[in-house]
Amino acid sequence: MNGRLTVHERGDFIIIGAHGKLASPQEQGSLHQQLRQLVERGRSHILLDLAQVPSLDIEDIGELMVGYALVTLAGGELRLLNLSGSTADVLRTTRIIHLIGGAGETPDPHPPPTWQAGSEWYIG
Repeated sequence: MNGRLTVHERGDFIIIGAHGKLASPQEQGSLHQQLRQLVERGRSHILLDLAQVPSLDIEDIGELMVGYALVTLAGGELRLLNLSGSTADVLRTTRIIHLIGGAGETPDPHPPPTWQAGSEWYIG
Protein backbone atom coordinates (compact mmCIF):
# COMPACT_ATOMS: atom_id res chain seq x y z
CA MET A 1 0.00 0.00 0.00
CA ASN A 2 1.39 3.40 -0.95
CA GLY A 3 1.03 6.43 1.22
CA ARG A 4 0.51 10.11 0.71
CA LEU A 5 0.53 13.15 2.92
CA THR A 6 -1.68 16.23 2.86
CA VAL A 7 -0.66 19.42 4.64
CA HIS A 8 -3.07 22.01 6.03
CA GLU A 9 -2.51 25.11 8.13
CA ARG A 10 -4.76 25.85 11.08
CA GLY A 11 -3.64 28.88 13.04
CA ASP A 12 -0.20 28.29 14.50
CA PHE A 13 -0.39 24.57 13.77
CA ILE A 14 0.28 22.50 10.70
CA ILE A 15 -1.91 19.42 10.31
CA ILE A 16 -0.44 16.60 8.25
CA GLY A 17 -2.99 14.04 7.13
CA ALA A 18 -1.37 10.67 6.51
CA HIS A 19 -3.08 8.26 4.13
CA GLY A 20 -1.70 4.72 4.01
CA LYS A 21 1.96 4.21 4.85
CA LEU A 22 4.12 6.83 6.56
CA ALA A 23 7.32 5.51 4.97
CA SER A 24 7.81 5.99 1.26
CA PRO A 25 10.30 4.36 -1.11
CA GLN A 26 10.95 7.81 -2.60
CA GLU A 27 12.79 10.17 -0.25
CA GLN A 28 10.62 13.10 -1.40
CA GLY A 29 7.37 11.46 -0.30
CA SER A 30 8.48 10.48 3.19
CA LEU A 31 7.08 11.87 6.41
CA HIS A 32 10.45 12.88 7.78
CA GLN A 33 11.27 14.78 4.58
CA GLN A 34 7.97 16.68 4.83
CA LEU A 35 8.68 17.45 8.48
CA ARG A 36 12.22 18.61 7.59
CA GLN A 37 10.81 21.05 5.02
CA LEU A 38 8.29 22.43 7.52
CA VAL A 39 10.93 22.88 10.22
CA GLU A 40 13.25 24.63 7.75
CA ARG A 41 10.42 27.10 7.07
CA GLY A 42 10.00 27.73 10.79
CA ARG A 43 6.81 25.67 11.17
CA SER A 44 7.43 23.33 14.07
CA HIS A 45 4.05 22.91 15.81
CA ILE A 46 2.68 19.91 13.98
CA LEU A 47 -0.27 17.58 14.39
CA LEU A 48 -0.09 14.25 12.56
CA ASP A 49 -3.55 12.89 11.73
CA LEU A 50 -3.44 9.08 11.56
CA ALA A 51 -7.16 8.52 10.87
CA GLN A 52 -6.42 7.12 7.40
CA VAL A 53 -3.49 4.92 8.48
CA PRO A 54 -4.89 1.40 8.99
CA SER A 55 -1.70 -0.08 10.47
CA LEU A 56 1.95 0.65 11.17
CA ASP A 57 4.93 -1.53 10.30
CA ILE A 58 8.56 -1.20 11.37
CA GLU A 59 9.34 1.20 8.51
CA ASP A 60 6.45 3.45 9.52
CA ILE A 61 7.57 3.45 13.15
CA GLY A 62 11.11 4.37 12.07
CA GLU A 63 9.74 7.17 9.91
CA LEU A 64 7.66 8.47 12.80
CA MET A 65 10.61 8.40 15.21
CA VAL A 66 12.96 10.19 12.78
CA GLY A 67 10.29 12.83 12.20
CA TYR A 68 9.71 13.24 15.92
CA ALA A 69 13.45 13.72 16.49
CA LEU A 70 13.67 16.33 13.70
CA VAL A 71 10.81 18.40 15.08
CA THR A 72 11.85 18.09 18.73
CA LEU A 73 15.49 18.99 18.07
CA ALA A 74 14.27 22.11 16.25
CA GLY A 75 12.41 23.13 19.41
CA GLY A 76 9.03 22.16 18.02
CA GLU A 77 6.24 19.84 18.99
CA LEU A 78 4.74 16.85 17.18
CA ARG A 79 1.44 15.39 18.40
CA LEU A 80 -0.71 12.55 17.06
CA LEU A 81 -4.40 12.75 16.20
CA ASN A 82 -7.14 10.19 15.59
CA LEU A 83 -5.48 7.01 16.78
CA SER A 84 -7.59 3.92 16.37
CA GLY A 85 -7.49 0.20 15.79
CA SER A 86 -4.17 -1.50 15.21
CA THR A 87 -2.39 1.85 14.79
CA ALA A 88 -3.24 2.79 18.38
CA ASP A 89 -2.35 -0.71 19.58
CA VAL A 90 1.11 -0.57 17.97
CA LEU A 91 1.81 2.87 19.43
CA ARG A 92 0.74 1.72 22.90
CA THR A 93 2.62 -1.59 22.73
CA THR A 94 5.84 0.10 21.63
CA ARG A 95 5.16 2.87 24.20
CA ILE A 96 5.73 5.48 21.51
CA ILE A 97 2.45 7.13 22.49
CA HIS A 98 4.04 7.96 25.86
CA LEU A 99 7.00 9.59 24.13
CA ILE A 100 5.20 11.55 21.43
CA GLY A 101 1.80 11.93 23.03
CA GLY A 102 -1.42 12.68 21.36
CA ALA A 103 -4.20 15.13 21.08
CA GLY A 104 -7.40 13.17 21.17
CA GLU A 105 -6.27 9.60 21.69
CA THR A 106 -8.08 7.21 23.99
CA PRO A 107 -6.46 7.20 27.44
CA ASP A 108 -4.22 4.22 28.13
CA PRO A 109 -6.00 1.86 30.56
CA HIS A 110 -2.58 0.91 31.99
CA PRO A 111 -0.61 4.15 32.33
CA PRO A 112 3.05 3.87 33.33
CA PRO A 113 3.77 4.38 37.03
CA THR A 114 4.74 7.89 38.03
CA TRP A 115 7.89 8.24 40.08
CA GLN A 116 8.45 10.81 42.76
CA ALA A 117 11.57 11.62 44.70
CA GLY A 118 11.75 9.43 47.77
CA SER A 119 9.20 6.91 46.49
CA GLU A 120 9.77 3.20 46.89
CA TRP A 121 11.03 1.16 43.95
CA TYR A 122 8.40 -0.72 42.04
CA ILE A 123 9.37 -3.94 40.29
CA GLY A 124 6.62 -5.54 38.34
